Amino acid sequence: MLGIFLRVFIGRRTELRELRTALTESGVCVLTGPPGIGKSALAAAYAADGGAHPGGVWSVSLSGSSADPGEMAATLAAGLRARMGNPQVADVVEVFAEQVAAEPGPSLLIVDDIPGGHTDDLVDWLSVRPAGRRLRTVLITSRGVPGVPAPVLEIGPMTGDDATGILGADAGTDIAELVGGHPLALRLATLALRKHSPADLADRLATADSPLTMLLRDRFDGLGETACRVLRFSALSSPAALPPGMLRLLLGRPGAEEAIEELHRELLANPVDGAWQVPSLVRDAARQHLPPVDWTALARRLADAVIDHPWSDPAESFLVNRHAARLAGRPDLPAAIVDRLHRRVTTLREPLLTLPHHRALAERHFDDPAVLVDAAETMRVCGEAEEARDCAERAVPLATDPALRHRARLLLAEVLDELGETGRADHLWTLLTSANGTALPYLRSRRLRGRHDEARQGLTELIDRLGIRQAVFDQVQLAQLELARNEIEDDAHPAARRRAVAVVAAHAYPSLNDHVTVAEAVRVLIDARLTPPPADPGQDRPIWAETARELHRLRERYAGSHGPRHSLTLALAVAHAEALTALGKPGEARQKLDAVRDDVRDRFATVHPARFRAELMFGFTAARSRRNEDAAEHFEQAFHGFRAALGDTHPNTLRAELALGVALKLTGRRGAAKHMLHVLRRAPGSVGIGTDLFLQSAFGSGLSVFPSWLWRRLTPQPRE
Repeated sequence: MLGIFLRVFIGRRTELRELRTALTESGVCVLTGPPGIGKSALAAAYAADGGAHPGGVWSVSLSGSSADPGEMAATLAAGLRARMGNPQVADVVEVFAEQVAAEPGPSLLIVDDIPGGHTDDLVDWLSVRPAGRRLRTVLITSRGVPGVPAPVLEIGPMTGDDATGILGADAGTDIAELVGGHPLALRLATLALRKHSPADLADRLATADSPLTMLLRDRFDGLGETACRVLRFSALSSPAALPPGMLRLLLGRPGAEEAIEELHRELLANPVDGAWQVPSLVRDAARQHLPPVDWTALARRLADAVIDHPWSDPAESFLVNRHAARLAGRPDLPAAIVDRLHRRVTTLREPLLTLPHHRALAERHFDDPAVLVDAAETMRVCGEAEEARDCAERAVPLATDPALRHRARLLLAEVLDELGETGRADHLWTLLTSANGTALPYLRSRRLRGRHDEARQGLTELIDRLGIRQAVFDQVQLAQLELARNEIEDDAHPAARRRAVAVVAAHAYPSLNDHVTVAEAVRVLIDARLTPPPADPGQDRPIWAETARELHRLRERYAGSHGPRHSLTLALAVAHAEALTALGKPGEARQKLDAVRDDVRDRFATVHPARFRAELMFGFTAARSRRNEDAAEHFEQAFHGFRAALGDTHPNTLRAELALGVALKLTGRRGAAKHMLHVLRRAPGSVGIGTDLFLQSAFGSGLSVFPSWLWRRLTPQPRE
């Protein structure tokens, strides 16, 4: 994105200052304005101040994406993956966030060509909120952005002084006024002034229906045929940049280089991260005003280049796939070529981008079981369970290869379980139980049916049978995690937490630190609720003591290997503080939490499990210090987080709500009774047990304001 923009950037000092202020204060800024007005150039000029972004500058274009928020987020992920060298990870955005968080100074992300409206969630996705405040993000769009939850900087025409700086003092002000201060038109006018006097050019502009179109047509008239062909390629394909390797396949190396040099010189193409971007205004004008050609023949030639393009460079391959996606939708291309274009796009690792192409292939190859199974797996990942079921059902009777038939049956059984069609799934599970590699999915299906005893017994036997051999290490750890999930649902939370900690510890080797199972184990760890209530560890004290020691060791290990701001490090720190609280060591827990407070709030959104569990702990520590206003704020955030993640009736939600009610009562704020009565009506027995100790550990003697009748209702009375 930096290329030509830096060489020709003039003016915009006020806008640069406003952009810098917005990014410093809020971390994100939206640039908006009509096409060609200079939004990308402004962002590139800001990015050129390398000293302001020691963590690096990243740029991703969403050209060619639809306005669907999910597709835009997936396109951003694919672009980041390409820029990072195509790492073989499932969630590249998370990896990018961790990389940014580990940098000592801020990084800059420029997301250009955003096609749709901005919502709160979309701004969070595109600005990569998990990276925290060390990532500054510029979002660029030509659409209106009413109510966007971020500072908006609307870019308008160039000022008179800036326009004069582009045109030159001898050109006068008439030309700047006639083109409306439009930056691209001003620069094209400087080329036109090489052939026309200022007065003649002003006369031509004054009589033109569209000054910008007239100036573009002048540039087209002098272009060579090869340069015109490049513009036509851009006009019929995706608005994404044109990779140089693809142009060399189309035109040959000398022809491609000469054509690009000419377009660059004529201001009709810009270098963008090693590729060539034809601006949308130029592309639209070329489609209308260049001499007509056989567009179908040209599209076929471009499709051949896309299909034959080597896959060595991830960034270029990403762009080629964007062109393949657009060309696959052309009805005038032969079916065989369209088929190969769809298959090319399915090589991307972002399921939402490949889903339409898997659908198309499944429709074209309705009798090919391999195509149907691939499509069903992608549909399932994208949440399209009913479509996945239909494709898998078609694949099962068609599959003659035993391995493929097993894969289709297993997929169908799991999808039927997800859809609640357990009766149909049971028949498939009966067929599958004797096959290798099916034990863990089968036992997962028992848990989903609520048959926890059967699942626990089967998982325990599976773990014992697999043993400790290195060859089955991954299988054993996945079985341990499944057993932990079963224990959570069976209300054995301390055992689940201890098991999740053991899985993290089993991966505490340099070669396994970033294993996907580690992140999943930490999620299980923070899903398990804090049981028993704080200050009453009772018979589980040895478990909590062992868990606290192991969590401290793991937190220190990850702080050294991944850095103190890594999400796993911070999640382990929060879990360690919970364990200390359960052991009756609130002072030590408060000290540990205070050390990571700012990083937790920076790295985790308010709906992230680690964040609202931390807020609950922050509330306890604030209440112990009699900072009841602060405690109320923490408990409120914890309550809303638990409710969003776990629902109104989950014990953690009700505990947080009860603590919020008490804090509101102690501070004299409204709403205390509403929250207390809600807990009273909805609380299961597990919330009542130890509730007095739970609240007294947080608020101490301040609970004299708490109604005694509510204590009696919330706390189970001893039986006669």
